[in-house]
Amino acid sequence: MARFRKGVGAGFLVLLTVAFLAHEGSGQMKGPITGGPCEYKEYPGSAKIMSITKRTDSAGSQERYDVRFAFTPEGRIEEPFAQVEGKEFPFLVGHMVPPGRRFLQKYGIETGKTFDARLKVIVKGACTPVLFEFPSINLYDYDANQD
Repeated sequence: MARFRKGVGAGFLVLLTVAFLAHEGSGQMKGPITGGPCEYKEYPGSAKIMSITKRTDSAGSQERYDVRFAFTPEGRIEEPFAQVEGKEFPFLVGHMVPPGRRFLQKYGIETGKTFDARLKVIVKGACTPVLFEFPSINLYDYDANQD
């Protein structure tokens, strides 16, 4: 019984430490928690919104949209696993959820529009291998994503 309590205490301490680090001292989470110290190489480019479709599972105040974009890098992408030409990607906000109507309106996201974007490709660590950033869009704008 003492071993179980000790294990639970250690697990709680790890959970508390992770929660503290996630807040980054500001009282709000800044972004996703990644799996250790990782480094990314950035490729600047642009993202064109290819389609916006209302999700069939949207209901009432939780209206969500499937948004797809294509990324065009300014230069050649060196990593074979990160080749993005000719592919479309889902545009997800926050912790990987489709955006709501207010979010799309606030940031002017509409079919055919192009945004500055960056492709981030992992070069060290065990985190997500490929990420996209949109400098003019706050993907963690939770207020705008509440419909």
